Amino acid sequence: MATIKDVATRAGVAPSIVSRLLNNDPTLRLRPETRDRVEAAVRALDYTPNRAARALRGARAGALGVALPHLTSPVYAQILSGAEAEARQSDFLLVTVEVDALAADPAGFQRFVRGGAIDGLLLQRDGVPADEVVIENLRALGLPFVIVNERVAAPLAGVALDDRQASALATEHLLALAHRAVAHLAVGGGTNRSRDRLEGWREAMDAAGVPARPDLVADGGSKPETGYAGMMKLLAQKTRPTAVVVGTLLSAIGALSALRDAGLRVPEDMSLVGHHDAWPAQYSSPPLTTVSLPLEELGRRAVRLLIDQLGDAEPRQELLQSPAPVIVPRSTTCPPRAG
Repeated sequence: MATIKDVATRAGVAPSIVSRLLNNDPTLRLRPETRDRVEAAVRALDYTPNRAARALRGARAGALGVALPHLTSPVYAQILSGAEAEARQSDFLLVTVEVDALAADPAGFQRFVRGGAIDGLLLQRDGVPADEVVIENLRALGLPFVIVNERVAAPLAGVALDDRQASALATEHLLALAHRAVAHLAVGGGTNRSRDRLEGWREAMDAAGVPARPDLVADGGSKPETGYAGMMKLLAQKTRPTAVVVGTLLSAIGALSALRDAGLRVPEDMSLVGHHDAWPAQYSSPPLTTVSLPLEELGRRAVRLLIDQLGDAEPRQELLQSPAPVIVPRSTTCPPRAG
């Protein structure tokens, strides 16, 4: 499969020239013979024929893809809300698909990406092999993409939340209530998002002079069922924690269910803080204390970053630190029981 670099090499130009030409960059100035060489190389190498043909006719797809681990998360819904608003302001539509579907269906991937349905892709990784399959295919095609909700390094483009600060804030909230055995249900999956939230918990514990014991950490994943299993693992410890910082909202909902099934009261027997303040937090039983992060702004920034790449900007990384994370106190936290 030909790449944008192959086209550039054949035409004797830089890859950025090919990208700008195929994306109909109005600021690009080329001699007619150079334009002819690039167009000839595109045809000879059969490089993304549908997308290239449309671009050379002077039009983009006018759509951006969003690939998510699953389409039912209320957290992703908030990110999408911001992304959709920003895309609409720039006259783009959003097309949503599941990551597993892109990775497992080569023909579908061709239709969705190589066939020219989209101009670029936002990708939310979940630390699974399908993520890397999608990234490898995107790189091979030369299609601009942005990693959403995770800290990344060059040459990737990405925008991340301040996950370390958020987790530290959640932990400090519990420490301020006089909890000392504060556990952490990690996101897992090997993403920087998971590592940053674990590190924020550890830093807050260390700063308070409280041991961040390994037995206080379990994998909570990002779904209710994984949060349920992680909480059950913590409850099986010889010395139970009195409070837990949960790495995601949906896993916190699962952890609440596990505590009910174990016959424990929240917050009297166990305090709980989740990440992200989407609607399930307010309507859970009891309502969940959370650390709120700017999810809609995350979606907006990701779209801006992607559109910048369509204008031939270099991929870059952004850390969204403003607005800062804030604790939203509800009914799942209180001081530990005496004795």
